[in-house]
Amino acid sequence: MLRPNPLLFLVFFIPFSKLGAQVYVSNWRLEIMAGTSSYNGDLVQGTFPLKRLGPCVGLNLKRHINNKFTFRLGLSYGRIYGDDKKNKDPELIARNLNFKSHIIELSAAVEYDFLKLRDDFNDVYKYTPYIFAGIGAFHFNPYTFDNAGNKTYLQPLKTEGQGLSAFPDRKNYSLYQFCLPIGLGFKWNVSENIQVCYEAGYRFTTTDYLDDVSSTYVSLDKLAVLVGPKTAELSYREEGTPFAKRLGDRRGFSKPNDVYFYNVFKLSFSIGGGYDKLQN
Repeated sequence: MLRPNPLLFLVFFIPFSKLGAQVYVSNWRLEIMAGTSSYNGDLVQGTFPLKRLGPCVGLNLKRHINNKFTFRLGLSYGRIYGDDKKNKDPELIARNLNFKSHIIELSAAVEYDFLKLRDDFNDVYKYTPYIFAGIGAFHFNPYTFDNAGNKTYLQPLKTEGQGLSAFPDRKNYSLYQFCLPIGLGFKWNVSENIQVCYEAGYRFTTTDYLDDVSSTYVSLDKLAVLVGPKTAELSYREEGTPFAKRLGDRRGFSKPNDVYFYNVFKLSFSIGGGYDKLQN
């Protein structure tokens, strides 16, 4: 008659049980997030424009480096918009510009936890504030609706003369740009394998054209000849003021560059590979 082998029992049991108040969990996590996105630029008055929030969703793949640092790769989608009609300044309202854009971002960042969530010793917290910083690349494509209500993408229209020989100081802008994500958040270990977070993050960008607005008004006649009447229509949308009085006036502000930001709630799960210890 075969007897159960205690050693064989330990081989299977120890990795999934408590040992000295420690349990084994994966170093890898899959994180899903959802929340709001917004932007700050030439069509927004105020730092946190609550009336201009769009949706934001994303995924992160995370790898714990040590007790305090976590590396993550992320893919996210957000929608931003701005509208002069929602500003308070009468001059901005009269300018009558607006835009929307979808942003797809790929980023890599490092998180730093202020308190230890993972350790081989006894003093481990279930929650911690954290900060993060990284680098990313994103795609955007601002659009608006013309006077007939047709959706129109703005970058090809060169509304400020970007890339046209008649305006050599106006360089065309790319729809692919780099960003520097930075921010802070709060993590809470709900269980050994599930974690919830809240995170607020800025994206400093390499462009001032998230909203297709940056510099001064240029000749509508030249725009109409070089690009077409649609670009003249959407370059100057102020009502009641002849364009001749605005030629050369400021349409936007070239500095600083536009930024966008996310406020999200996140849920992450441990996934297989690279197991380590986590305190209760």
